[in-house]
Amino acid sequence: PALLGVLANAGAYAMLQRSRAQAGEEENPMQESESCEETSVEETSTVGGQPSIAKNIAMCVVGGVLMGCWAPLSARSMAGAQGLSPYFSFLCFVCSCFVVGISILAAQQAGCSLIPRVGARTTLREYMALPPLLHGWGLLGGAIWAVGTMSNLVSGGPLGFALSYALGQTAPVVAVLWGLAWYREFNGAPRSAAVFLAFMFLFFFGAIALLCLGGM
Repeated sequence: PALLGVLANAGAYAMLQRSRAQAGEEENPMQESESCEETSVEETSTVGGQPSIAKNIAMCVVGGVLMGCWAPLSARSMAGAQGLSPYFSFLCFVCSCFVVGISILAAQQAGCSLIPRVGARTTLREYMALPPLLHGWGLLGGAIWAVGTMSNLVSGGPLGFALSYALGQTAPVVAVLWGLAWYREFNGAPRSAAVFLAFMFLFFFGAIALLCLGGM
């Protein structure tokens, strides 16, 4: 059911993007016809630097496999009498994230992009010139993520690490609720997108119920 929920979520957002694209085409038909030649030239010049759909899918698959390896590896590190505590395991995890993150960013700044760049290169001066509020939102998001990950590790003892990790993967439900209630992402979306969202909630809640029943 959780996989079906993920697919339903992807379908809803795909319909939302398609609806927005169609609305934009209907609002600016003359501008599109006038800039058709310019767009074709730009696409020709930039298509070589953009990853293809196959590469994007491959990156998603690799990312999913790597993320899926985290739970069994962290559980193995805490197994047995000589195992790490959840807090020390989390400390090791955070240190690894810091080292890998800095390495990837440094490689991109040096022109060796292990992961495709999603924007223009930014200098440290430009980064520090951003409003403090934006940095604060980023730090707050990181703090919330850290508390959630630590709570997941601590609850793995009494609940079992498999069940604890599986329950933690229902985060897309919270993300969609933010999109619906706060960002109003689906305002004006077609009814089919709402149907897919309803199925997503149904599948995820069904998966949570089955996990809880299986863990009893």
